[in-house]
Amino acid sequence: MSRPVHACFIVDDLPANATWWMRHQQEAFGYVVPDRGWGKGWRELAAAPKFRIEDAAALADLVETFGLRGKCTLLPCPAGLGRIDRSVRLYADDELAELLGILRVRIAPSFDITPEVLTHAMAYDVDSGAMLPHTETAYLSHLAAEGKLVELVAYLRTAYIILHNAGFRPHGMTLGAMADPSGIAGGRGLLAGQGREIFGEAVLRVERQFEPALDTSFMFTGSPPVSEASRTRLAPEVVYDGAFGRAFEIHSLQDPAHPAMHGRATAGEVVDRLITADGAAGAWVQHIESGALFVVTTHAQTLNSLNTGQGLAILREAFTRLARRYGSRLLWHTTRELCQTEGWPPQADR
Repeated sequence: MSRPVHACFIVDDLPANATWWMRHQQEAFGYVVPDRGWGKGWRELAAAPKFRIEDAAALADLVETFGLRGKCTLLPCPAGLGRIDRSVRLYADDELAELLGILRVRIAPSFDITPEVLTHAMAYDVDSGAMLPHTETAYLSHLAAEGKLVELVAYLRTAYIILHNAGFRPHGMTLGAMADPSGIAGGRGLLAGQGREIFGEAVLRVERQFEPALDTSFMFTGSPPVSEASRTRLAPEVVYDGAFGRAFEIHSLQDPAHPAMHGRATAGEVVDRLITADGAAGAWVQHIESGALFVVTTHAQTLNSLNTGQGLAILREAFTRLARRYGSRLLWHTTRELCQTEGWPPQADR
């Protein structure tokens, strides 16, 4: 019998275009923002600052059509423009309510909803609501590196409070990929794998305030895998194992819709590179046939693709081919489920 293909679909950065906002805010604070990599041409993304209602509905259609399961992040304070449990300046109140309703009813039942901390832009003063002159990732890396567990827990707990108030039951934590223009982290970055243990403990401490029986959680920081199982199979790996339980780091393939972020990709070529029309070749097929877990991450802004929806169209065709190639062997999991069944080391080896 052919082996099963364990899969997990990750959607990050909802509901703001973090590629735009985090760079726009860094520039507003006086930092020089490079125009390269993910930030190449970032200024034109000002025309698509948010994930629209039609984007959310199309994402829900994709999830339901293919039976997808995974992780979806929801920013509690998108770019610091408000709180989703109150109001956000990107949206009229009825528009925000409709967007959250789609996520709550059509996405959340099949996905772990995680905060991508608070803003995925500049760090947030949890007492005043003011924006700090540090990117959020650098600020949290600083707290972790300095062992400031109380402050770290307070920051993460604010994210959980807001998502609970908005009608979600969050699980896990996601950290956005951001530079450190202020230098506050001093080269000790969570993105590089430093400070993951204390960050994992903080996540568990926060979650257990809402779910006391919980003994396992996860984080998605984009830091490099350490174990052989994670390097070769993308297996979730334990980064904290202590009094509060176990916390895993999730590992993933790169965003397949990234070439479409500016709405100018040749969609057929992008899909063909992932999986050919006959399902016989492509990067996804090669990865799966190596025996690895199929964990794939996308982002609000790559799905929206400068208000063209091109990224969503690419995924619809790619998932159609993937389902045709692997059929019932393709088993979709939430991140919680993936940690339980495929986490490394297994619970028995603890």
